[in-house]
Amino acid sequence: MESGNLFGVADGMGGHQAGEVASAMALSVIQQYIEDNLGLLTGEQMVENALAAANASVFAKASSSAKFRSMGTTVTLLYREGRTAFIGHVGDSRAYLFRNGALKQLTADHSLVARLVEEGEITEEEARRHPQRNIILKALGLERQVDADVVAVEILPGDAFLLATDGLTGLVDDGAIEAAFRAAREPTAIVRRLIDEALDTGGADNVSAVVARFDEASATMPAVETEPQGVVDAEEEGAPGACDGAAAPRARRFGRGWIALTVGLILLVGACVSVGFYFYNRSYFVGARDGELVLYKGFPFWGLASVQKKTGVDVKLLTAANQQKVTGNMEVESREGALDTLAALEREARNYTLVPNVVGKMYGQAKKLLENAGLHSDEPPELISSENARIGTVFQQSPEAFSRAGRGTGVKLKVVSSRTTRGV
Repeated sequence: MESGNLFGVADGMGGHQAGEVASAMALSVIQQYIEDNLGLLTGEQMVENALAAANASVFAKASSSAKFRSMGTTVTLLYREGRTAFIGHVGDSRAYLFRNGALKQLTADHSLVARLVEEGEITEEEARRHPQRNIILKALGLERQVDADVVAVEILPGDAFLLATDGLTGLVDDGAIEAAFRAAREPTAIVRRLIDEALDTGGADNVSAVVARFDEASATMPAVETEPQGVVDAEEEGAPGACDGAAAPRARRFGRGWIALTVGLILLVGACVSVGFYFYNRSYFVGARDGELVLYKGFPFWGLASVQKKTGVDVKLLTAANQQKVTGNMEVESREGALDTLAALEREARNYTLVPNVVGKMYGQAKKLLENAGLHSDEPPELISSENARIGTVFQQSPEAFSRAGRGTGVKLKVVSSRTTRGV
């Protein structure tokens, strides 16, 4: 996103369609809020309120329909007011400052691995390979209110800012980012180099980036270009600095800004589609189908999953807690992780069996049915009299039929031994 003194990136979540809606909505609300309140609030208040407004809009949309229920988005934005850049941030997209040949990260990731690094549990390098590196602790739209980070940075001549989603920063380390800024001055060249490095490393996630450079010059208007793969790069021109490009008239700049934003959003949609297919083919979870424990491939919503493996294991053989988990679909994992989860549940199920219904069966037949199920009849059975039941049949059993029982469990049977007679 680029509009005047406003730049931003967003990375949606919650499935292909929901993530696309969340990111586009957040950027649109932020841009509109700042345009509507120019000159009315301080820069810090402007950014805080814009993010709060975006959060409220995404949360309301997520609450309006089941297909949007889990949607949210990261947002990192830069709003320039005079000689100050206000950075607003929620999620794991990032903002960097390149000044005097050195790169500095301005934001802290709101993610599980970032917290583990902060607490000394893992290293930065381990965080890049951690299986839970995609778990976000904070994003727009997940809660009714969001606590966003806002920092103010004084702009010095020659400063350059990078805003990027984790599709870039998760694959290109800070040293490579700094090298890209040192190797090229033009934002277009910097962004192209960073995107190429992310893609060459195997990147398939949404890769979005904005570079804004401030140089000494008179106040002029911004020039904007868009790059493939949902990438947006921008050169910012204006006090206290300006880009190398020539000044553009205000009306023309306004039109170019909207064109760039529209093209960027279209490209972002395309990137999200690609990302959706990528993660669909790598997402697995354990669930239940027709009462059977199965392995699914895909996403646990909107019917976007297919059965990859049937186990023949009755879900009722699991603990009550695990029955609830699998019938509600367990969390999405890699194929290896999901297979491990499935194997653990199968091992649990092998230790249990479902008690067959032996009521009404002859005692000998009932014993055989129990043995076939891995159970046995407690001996001797309790003998009772019955007015109508045939002698030798099972009148009652405990545990009840179709309940879960550990293999080798004894089943208490009440067997009819005689008939009762009514007095005349």
